[in-house]
Amino acid sequence: MTQTFTIPGKLPSQNDANRAGRSHWIKAARMKRETQDFVGWCIKAARLKPVTSPTCIAIHFFEPNRRRDLDNIAGFASKVILDALVQQRVLADDSPRYVKGISYVWSVDKGNPRVVVMIEEDLR
Repeated sequence: MTQTFTIPGKLPSQNDANRAGRSHWIKAARMKRETQDFVGWCIKAARLKPVTSPTCIAIHFFEPNRRRDLDNIAGFASKVILDALVQQRVLADDSPRYVKGISYVWSVDKGNPRVVVMIEEDLR
């Protein structure tokens, strides 16, 4: 079974998180919590069902321009997305026992930046 949800806009990058952490650790923790809560609302809106078998997750970033590179975006975003999926009880855990792989795709969509997350359940 495949489930998909969309996060409108763009998520903070690893550089944004590092910059907040250098300012003060509370700012970095607040940024992660607020971003994770926002992703959680997107998951709730998509009405995802709990996943009971190992999964592969594909994350497609649609950025408004080419200024941010994929590894900078994916570092913080994948942490927040997986933690939100666990928090919303879609995944039991984000360990390798449940998440077999994560793939990333990067595209430009100037008029509609977003992140599309696809959860593919391995039914073997």
